[in-house]
Amino acid sequence: MSTAERVEKKERINVLLPSSLLPNLESWYPPRERSGFIAEATAQRLLQLKQQRALRESRGAWTDENHPELQTQEDMRNWLKELRASTNIRIEGMGDDRISPGL
Repeated sequence: MSTAERVEKKERINVLLPSSLLPNLESWYPPRERSGFIAEATAQRLLQLKQQRALRESRGAWTDENHPELQTQEDMRNWLKELRASTNIRIEGMGDDRISPGL
């Protein structure tokens, strides 16, 4: 559990779980760690749901008609090559002192 999770205000709620889940939960997590596990699992699932909604809502935003320059694999390769080249030019234009050692 991260420091942020420990500091964040918590609220008590009542949750009903299927009886078949409890033995597994109890075998993996001691009593004082179960809430954290349930909170983490809930956060992960909510993130998945948000991502699925965003994908549904953005469906159809990209069309071949809107991007005729990217119709073929060769078009995509050329676009990526140009993008990477422009990034390299920007990086080379920076002084060495502005580039972190990890790059």
